[in-house]
Amino acid sequence: MEPTALRVNVLLMTSIENIVVIGAGVVGLSCAYNLLNSGEKVTLLERGRPGCGQSTRTGGGIRYLHGTQENISMSFLSELFWKNFESEFNVDINYQTTGHLFLTSNRQKSEELCSIDPDGLLDLSALDRRQIKTKWPYLDQLIQDYGIYCPIGGYLDDQKVIDGLVSGFHKLGGKLREGVQVNTISLMDNSKYRVTSSEGIIEANVVINCAGAHAGQFGKYPMVAQPFTSRHHELLIVKPENPFPDSCPWLIDIDSQVHTRPDGAGRVLVGGFLGNNEVTKLKGYDFPISENWRQRVLIAAERSFGLIDCNSEVLEHWGGLYPGTVDYQPVIEEEKPGLFTAAGFSGTGLMHAPAAGLIIKDLVKFGKSEKINLAAFSSQRFETLKSVSEKTGF
Repeated sequence: MEPTALRVNVLLMTSIENIVVIGAGVVGLSCAYNLLNSGEKVTLLERGRPGCGQSTRTGGGIRYLHGTQENISMSFLSELFWKNFESEFNVDINYQTTGHLFLTSNRQKSEELCSIDPDGLLDLSALDRRQIKTKWPYLDQLIQDYGIYCPIGGYLDDQKVIDGLVSGFHKLGGKLREGVQVNTISLMDNSKYRVTSSEGIIEANVVINCAGAHAGQFGKYPMVAQPFTSRHHELLIVKPENPFPDSCPWLIDIDSQVHTRPDGAGRVLVGGFLGNNEVTKLKGYDFPISENWRQRVLIAAERSFGLIDCNSEVLEHWGGLYPGTVDYQPVIEEEKPGLFTAAGFSGTGLMHAPAAGLIIKDLVKFGKSEKINLAAFSSQRFETLKSVSEKTGF
């Protein structure tokens, strides 16, 4: 038999699986690992390699203060996973607790942020410029009038998170198939799902869509006024002439959407959204970087925080995507019996992946999850959405 003919026969083969998870980013890995750990058999499909999309192109942020109670709850639900990561996976993810300092010159924004936590779970402190300078003397060039400090949260190494989850998935007997492009998902007459891919057909009892920026290609979502969107973002690692302490909180200027944090060894991470970053066409994992953006974000960071000279040496510069939705909230649901979605996290995918994995496990095994009010994450909300939300994505 000719090699070409043999290859065609392989492609046409059909495999039978119990649970198929599409996408081996951090959310897909968390869902797959939790289901596998609960005794289910799981096959994980990834078009590239694990974490090659957005999951390893982040700033590694773990944040607790969000614009909705549901997202705050997701952060707390994920907390135990991060605390136990090293003991469970034997991988040190270098979790650094820095807290976050949100800065603004808008008094109303400041008050709104403080009102998000009426029960005091986040231990927020509302500070004026003088109080900020007293607490952090090196922040003596801030231009904002108000600050909201959340002492919990920080950052970690996103690549080590992926490495640990992949290792744990393999140790539990999970099947990871890399280089598999999923094309369609369809419901068969026997209530199973047919997944067509670049390597043939897979029949599964359960399919979980964790395809990140590509999630809208599957299920009912192409039929809805498309809820999924993606924003291009870029990040820098720079070495300022006078680096600020590693104990400095993650600084977020919510007026200009610029942020910075220490990265150890005198290095500093800088990022931000400057203008319209919406991506209309996805071209694999080739995320461009812009010299123009580099200069603009350094100038904005110098103006906002006074800690970074716009001529600071740039050590690293990379781009990525924030796969999200038009209202900046994720979709976590059972779309129809046996077909689930966990996608569209709008920049919170890494920090909330543990919670998403626990919720999807509950939905698959028990048909419900009482851990979070999932109504806020249902795609039904898009049916009445008349315009794109004006929320900042915070």
